[in-house]
Amino acid sequence: MAAVGFDLYTRMLGQAVEEEKAGFEGRTAVSPRQSTTIDLPVDAYLPDDYVPEEPQKLELYRRLGSAASREDVAAVRDELLDRFGPPPGPVERLLDVARLRIAAEAAGIGSLSREEGQLVVRFPPEWSRAGAMRALAPRGPGDRIPGVAVGGITFASNQIRVRLPPDPVAAWAVTGALVERLLRGMREAEYSSGPAAR
Repeated sequence: MAAVGFDLYTRMLGQAVEEEKAGFEGRTAVSPRQSTTIDLPVDAYLPDDYVPEEPQKLELYRRLGSAASREDVAAVRDELLDRFGPPPGPVERLLDVARLRIAAEAAGIGSLSREEGQLVVRFPPEWSRAGAMRALAPRGPGDRIPGVAVGGITFASNQIRVRLPPDPVAAWAVTGALVERLLRGMREAEYSSGPAAR
């Protein structure tokens, strides 16, 4: 799993489970929805001493990888709490990664990765540079993204790069805040271009 990353691993696992299930049930496998790829250095996993059985672990990874809402993630967390007790740090981070992926998908982000101390946010071809700039622009004097220095964001055609603080906790907070800001900007753009705005 470490070689391919958690996000890719859960997608591959989900597809393999679906193909097996479809073959067993005599139907065509359903292709998974296109999702945001997250390749970030974060200690997020289900430890053996927390979830000891491999089949249970694989099912939980699959459910988190296919979660489509924060409520789905909350349901998995509740189940973990009920069956295995309070989640340790790596499990909480695993849940955070699932929530981040859901927000990133809703914002139209293609991938999130870390390269040379920068967060790299890539968008599909239909996302515009101007749209990303509008979404991240401060709405007022105190509306900067916490942890991002002035001039800390570089815009390219279909990607942005953000200088991250060296502290991993602060870097994760910046990542979450940036995704939430992009999501808010995307929703505002949809709202302003809707029928009521015309």
